[in-house]
Amino acid sequence: MTRSSCIVLMFAIVAARIALPAQDRQPDATSIPLPTSKTLTIPTPGRLGTTNSFPATIAISPDGRYAALLNDGYGTQETMAAQSIAVLDLKTNQLTDYPDKRFGQDVHQSYFLGLVFGSDGKHLYASVGSITDATGEKPGDTGNGIAVYSFTDGKVAPTHFISIGPQELAAGKKVAIALRKTPPGTAISYPAGLALVSGGRSHDRLLVADNLSDNVVLLDATSGKALRRFDLSTSDLVPSSYPYTVVATREGRRAWCSLWNASRIAELDLTSGKVVRWIKLQEPDDPIAPGSHPTAMLLSPDENSLYVALANADAVAVVSTRSAQMVGLLHTTVRNQEFAGTYPNALAQSADGERLFVADASTNAVAVFDTSKLNETGPIGSDVPALGFIPTDWYPSALAVQGHDLLIATAKGRGAGPNKGMGRTASEVKDHGHPYIPTLLRGSIARLNIPSTLAKLEEFTRVVEHDNLLHGNPGAIQFAAGKNPIQHVIYVIKENRTYDQVLGDLQVGDGDPALTMYGADITPNEHKLALQFGVLDNFYDSGEVSGDGHLWSTAAITTDYNEKTWQIAYRSQERTYDFQGTVADEFPLDHNQPDIDDPSTGFLWDNVARHGLSYRDYGEFVNAEWCNQPREAASPKQGTPSAQQSPCPRTELHQGDALPPNVGDPHAGPSPFPWTVPLFKTVKPTKAVLRDHFDPLFPDFNTDYPDQLRADEFLNEFAAYARARAESENAEFQLPAFVLLYLPDDHTGGTRPERPRPAASVADNDLALGRVVDAVSHSPYWDDTAIFVLEDDAQDGGDHIDAHRSIALLVSKYSPGTAAEPYVDHRFYTTVNMVHTMEILLGLPPMNQNDAYAPAMGPMFSGAGDQPAFKADYRNLKNGLIYETNKRDAQGASESAKMDFSRPDAAGAARLNKVLWRDQKGDAPLPAPQHTVFPAGDD
Repeated sequence: MTRSSCIVLMFAIVAARIALPAQDRQPDATSIPLPTSKTLTIPTPGRLGTTNSFPATIAISPDGRYAALLNDGYGTQETMAAQSIAVLDLKTNQLTDYPDKRFGQDVHQSYFLGLVFGSDGKHLYASVGSITDATGEKPGDTGNGIAVYSFTDGKVAPTHFISIGPQELAAGKKVAIALRKTPPGTAISYPAGLALVSGGRSHDRLLVADNLSDNVVLLDATSGKALRRFDLSTSDLVPSSYPYTVVATREGRRAWCSLWNASRIAELDLTSGKVVRWIKLQEPDDPIAPGSHPTAMLLSPDENSLYVALANADAVAVVSTRSAQMVGLLHTTVRNQEFAGTYPNALAQSADGERLFVADASTNAVAVFDTSKLNETGPIGSDVPALGFIPTDWYPSALAVQGHDLLIATAKGRGAGPNKGMGRTASEVKDHGHPYIPTLLRGSIARLNIPSTLAKLEEFTRVVEHDNLLHGNPGAIQFAAGKNPIQHVIYVIKENRTYDQVLGDLQVGDGDPALTMYGADITPNEHKLALQFGVLDNFYDSGEVSGDGHLWSTAAITTDYNEKTWQIAYRSQERTYDFQGTVADEFPLDHNQPDIDDPSTGFLWDNVARHGLSYRDYGEFVNAEWCNQPREAASPKQGTPSAQQSPCPRTELHQGDALPPNVGDPHAGPSPFPWTVPLFKTVKPTKAVLRDHFDPLFPDFNTDYPDQLRADEFLNEFAAYARARAESENAEFQLPAFVLLYLPDDHTGGTRPERPRPAASVADNDLALGRVVDAVSHSPYWDDTAIFVLEDDAQDGGDHIDAHRSIALLVSKYSPGTAAEPYVDHRFYTTVNMVHTMEILLGLPPMNQNDAYAPAMGPMFSGAGDQPAFKADYRNLKNGLIYETNKRDAQGASESAKMDFSRPDAAGAARLNKVLWRDQKGDAPLPAPQHTVFPAGDD
């Protein structure tokens, strides 16, 4: 089959092929959709092929013959989930990958951001970070430091390792809870960006940004001896500033370090070992507001200008190295783009210094700036636009210039593809598992001739505008009666299921019943809801895992910090779970500092609050203090040590124990659950805007806490709202305009003995959702309320279309179709489309350039407005399924017993997936894949 016919077949699932204007069309160009709601016009300019996972850095050899790429992501199927260094021969365009067995899937160290050649061109230096064995005590572990490789004729081979041990802290500093892995008074170094410092000396020196110890070290590259140390901490808590990368002048006396979470760069005197000055770059006035995220840096050829990518501020700061002042701001927003969120994260400059190239990660483009006049004296201005943009594959992550060529690496290439086939990684082969979604994310590399590319810049810019939907019409929501009746939105977020896994057995829509694990017998309410209110069989979660999925679900965007760390955290826990308001098991809010994972464009609750609407949060971005967790445990659920409180009156419930008075249907009574149900003492929000707007009796993630109890608490409050409205239309006590409801138990807790069966957890979750919809639809709020339901990600199952395809439900009185004649919407939708639809209904502006241009899900409100109330299906309560527990000899019981279920995905989703498949399907193999919406690699 030809490539073009493959693409046409792939597009059969999409409602309409997206056409480019004739003047913008490349030969055989086609637009493919991305789970971010955007599109890619393929082939992208200069594309050579795929790479291993997340090429974070490109280093050019001193002779200009080779480009080396540091692939520090999860690792792909082809590399058996190993990280690697790849080498592109710039003479032949041949790309060769060199996986290192020290960086496999289950090791205790990871590459991270830094890669440089030695001045002789015979060595490569790569940054290596470790949390789980920070000092390399176990056999095969490296600890933190620099991996040194020989480099000969484009071939890479490991030689030795330069250890960078625990870094001493200044008096009064303390280490974040999850990083207390080294002796007291020290911190894990975790090397990030590197710079080679020669300065005419006999030995190369390496300048290293230590990301988790808030310092920079200058090393002798031969002996590994530390020559200088610079303390760059900005708080009594370490890490706080998160040094990202470093650059040094050619003569080797001055250097700068970008501080990821401090909105500053630090100027360093390498001779004296002193920090000369701090240069603020778009630092917000509010100390807890998201910072500008200074990341990549580049010195101009004459070294008079320092360019700093401000990833969270859509700009590149131009700093004079003579005055140490910011003299200009280059804006990376695309022409006609009205909303923020481009995330510039990599820089390169032409050899003559006249053109600066900036990777806009979130718009899948490279911005081009005229820097020919920056040598002139005086400021250049604070609003310098780009000359134009070059389209790229998904998420450009690294740039380099060699001669007249621009090299562009992207982190996600062309997406994931289906994951219903057999995996190739060692653990997948052993356990007959389907491919895990991060191993399907392949990067890509492109090479473009700069003069030829600049000649086509206007044409390329139009392609970028098209791919980012800047000229599209997101549409409106047309109700049959004309006026929008919706005044309340209830947004339900669940955990980690694919479409085929749950709804693949529907008789309508595009499902594969062979992949269905929790079908109509286990999830009767979700099936009934889909058939009554509309089947969405072409919906895709924007997030790959919970770490980024909850950001996509609540902010319609991710951060550069999130994208550059979640794969490392998920593959071997070499980054902490810095998501949903916790960082290294601390709450940044408690320390009056910014959360490094927060997008500058904000969250849904920020948007609602700014526009004067009422809102209430049940379980999302909050943290419960669970009574049965050890007080000394380093857990995000425990809070900081300073928050120690008296023990709970009861730590847990056993079957027959009295339930707390706020739960139990229709009223509190003895616990019907045969497993031990944990109790919680307090719940605290992780975001300031959620203070006074969250339910303190509604916990966050814990799969042993039944979703029935979560539903009980919500429905108790909802009943009070319904009574108030029934008594008076003008009652002050009304259902908030925006309600965020977290129902996480379809995640399951595996097959741990005497804990809920996976099928029981999913059935429990299904009934909880059914009860919520039942209550709302039988209340006075049915006329003006819409309920939106999605999974934060789809990582925990197989799907024959794509690993991102998932379950989505839009429920209202205005839904089209009937149970007898189900409405099936085949249009392409994503998490971002859902977020934008909620904003439109509530009269809110978009938060960023993702939701701003994502088409609204208007057809789901095209009904006559006579949808009857929903009646929940209680069969799995009556037959006792929701109370069933795992037997001691259950499939995967021993593996599950060792898993961590303290937060989403802590168990290791890839391992849990295998347990769940075997639990439901036994030894049945997964069928072979058939087609894909988001083609992987050269598919």
